[in-house]
Amino acid sequence: MQQVVQLGRRLATTMATINPAETALELVRQQKKALRTIVRRELRNFPAELKREEDEAIQKHVLSAEWYQKSKRICAYVSCASLREVETSLIIADLLEKQRQHAGMKVYVPRIEDKESHMRMLHITNTEDDLIANHMNILEPTLVDSTGNPRDEVMQTTEPLDLLLLPGLAFDRKGGRLGRGGG
Repeated sequence: MQQVVQLGRRLATTMATINPAETALELVRQQKKALRTIVRRELRNFPAELKREEDEAIQKHVLSAEWYQKSKRICAYVSCASLREVETSLIIADLLEKQRQHAGMKVYVPRIEDKESHMRMLHITNTEDDLIANHMNILEPTLVDSTGNPRDEVMQTTEPLDLLLLPGLAFDRKGGRLGRGGG
């Protein structure tokens, strides 16, 4: 914590001659960066068994929620263990099973397109054939489905999304999200 305070003081001194709005924005960026460092350290030290229990509790909460049950068009992330994200395997499995049973159901997952982290949300029907590991070992959809056709993309559909499940490094009690800093 002392490192965060020292960082803030140095930053304030260095940026005293810059536009106040730019200074405030840069200070927020630096504070977020420092907070990410702290949270990542805490996540690395989080006991594996406790993480499994928390992941299961979160998934059960989502699966039983009315807002989830009513959703028909959903974007959800495929969790990555190395990033210590909340596990989503139960949620993804449930969504895909519902999609098989209900014609109006659509499940989309992200695919990173470039080094700037631009992404597309592509429709999937199963995890075995539709997902491959990218260069960071994160599962994402292939560009074409098993029949060789381009996948439906959420931005190309006329139907609105009902739910978007996002990963985050940390969340506050009001639902504010701190991402990984990738943009």
